[in-house]
Amino acid sequence: MQLIRGCAADHTLHWLPTTDEREIMSINSLTNAAAARRPDTLPLNDVPKDAGEIAAAANTPPTAGPKPTETLANQKNAVETALNVLFGYIPTEVITLYVAVISAIQSGPKPTQGEWNAFIAFAVATPIVVWLVYGAKLKQASKPLPTAYGAWPVWEMAAATIAFVAWSFALPRSPFAAYDWYSAALSGVVVLIVSTLLGLVAPFFQRPLAQ
Repeated sequence: MQLIRGCAADHTLHWLPTTDEREIMSINSLTNAAAARRPDTLPLNDVPKDAGEIAAAANTPPTAGPKPTETLANQKNAVETALNVLFGYIPTEVITLYVAVISAIQSGPKPTQGEWNAFIAFAVATPIVVWLVYGAKLKQASKPLPTAYGAWPVWEMAAATIAFVAWSFALPRSPFAAYDWYSAALSGVVVLIVSTLLGLVAPFFQRPLAQ
C-alpha cells in the first residue's frame, strides 16, 4: 500500500491512495461494510466481528450472495487484511473532489478564508454522502431506505468524517498550514494515528443496524 504519493513544492506530503486502492479505501467500501451489519442482508443476521470480516464485507456489495469471509477474507494474508481495515475509512471520493476544489480556489502562498470554507463544507458533506451512498445501495438491493436514526450507518458516517479531517490536514495547501505549529511531519503523524485508531476501534462498533 502506497501512502505517500509525492511531495508538494512546499514539502508537504501528498497522501492520496493509488487508483487500485480506491476499491478498498472509499465511501463505496464503507457503505458495503455498513450494509453487512443489517440483519436482512446476506449473510442474514451475521454482523462482521473482526478485522478480517470487516475487510471482507467492505469489498462485498449488499446484493452479493456468498458470505464475504468465505469469498475474500480467507484469500488475504493477515498483514493485508489489517491494512485494509486500518486505512479502510478514507472517504476517497470526497477527498479527491476536495483537492480539486482547493486547487481551483487557492490564491497566494497562504490558505485563504475560501479554503477554510471549502474544508468546512466538505467536512459537513462527508457524512451526508456516506448516508446517500448507503441508501442507494439499499435501494438497489430492494431494501427500505434508512430514514430512522437507528438504521443510519452512524459509525461509518462518523469514521469517514474523522478520516476526512485527518487526511485533509495532511494534504498540500491544507488550511491548517496557516498556523505556525503546523508541519508536514506532524500531519503525517496525525494521519497514521487517526487511521490506526479507526481501524482498531472498528470491531467495537459492529452492531446490527435497524431495518
